Amino acid sequence: MGTGAFCIPDPWECLGYGGGVSQQTSPRDVRAALSGALSRARDGARRMGPRLWAVIAVGAVVVLSVVVWANSMLTPVTRAGHPTSTVSPLPAPTTATPTVSATPSTSGSPTPSASTPPPKVPTLKASGKFTTSNVNVGAVSSSGDLRRYSVRVETTAKLDANKVGRQLAGVLNDPRSWTGSGGVRFALVADPGKADFSITLGAPDTIAKLCKADAAGTCTDSADVLINAALWPAAQGDFAGDPTAWQSYLVNHGMGQLLGENPAECQRKGGPAPVMMAQAGDLDGCVANPWPYP
Repeated sequence: MGTGAFCIPDPWECLGYGGGVSQQTSPRDVRAALSGALSRARDGARRMGPRLWAVIAVGAVVVLSVVVWANSMLTPVTRAGHPTSTVSPLPAPTTATPTVSATPSTSGSPTPSASTPPPKVPTLKASGKFTTSNVNVGAVSSSGDLRRYSVRVETTAKLDANKVGRQLAGVLNDPRSWTGSGGVRFALVADPGKADFSITLGAPDTIAKLCKADAAGTCTDSADVLINAALWPAAQGDFAGDPTAWQSYLVNHGMGQLLGENPAECQRKGGPAPVMMAQAGDLDGCVANPWPYP
């Protein structure tokens, strides 16, 4: 090519890349090469006219844009992952008499002891009087229908209504409970007048006057979930020795009745028992499980 001419067929070669762009090309290298090319182009433009110089400048800008785009396409994009939910330990089980504090269990499959006899169910007289929890615990989820509930305990059960309320809130807010479906969420309210339903721990005779309890000791009456308070501290069947899991089961089983869930049986031996199965007795080969979504 004669004096005053410059290379047009391969702009990459003009920039000093000798026929292409490497994946290792850095923006600094591109800028250096482009600067040199523009300097040479200016010398040529003085001899070939300002109009041709403008064409060269536009072409150089296009080349730079293509190189930057190619480098960005070769750079991997990474994002840091974060868990969407966690399972917190449940409050300790509530009992009528002081006991040594046990470590809360988050396991969905309590392991029974073959040598542990089933506990006896204490007798409990009905008083017809109740203590209502006066604490508020909001729903942890933002999806699903919000259902507000209150908690009350018959006085003869000798249970702290506020402790029971917090324990029930811990169960119902757990992602393994019914809120795990994404279609419903629960909030404990101190004012029964603002509640959509109530959860009552009552004496057997009190419950019998309102509804017929199933083998698990729970039933529903209109907008009430009723749990046999005599069974509350005495973990039954394969739950023996794990009162936290047993009480979680009673809450989820009773709530399932309110939500219209049907009774269930063991579907797979060795698998978790359905929460709507009466788990106080023989599990027919299933493993004790207190959760709808273990």
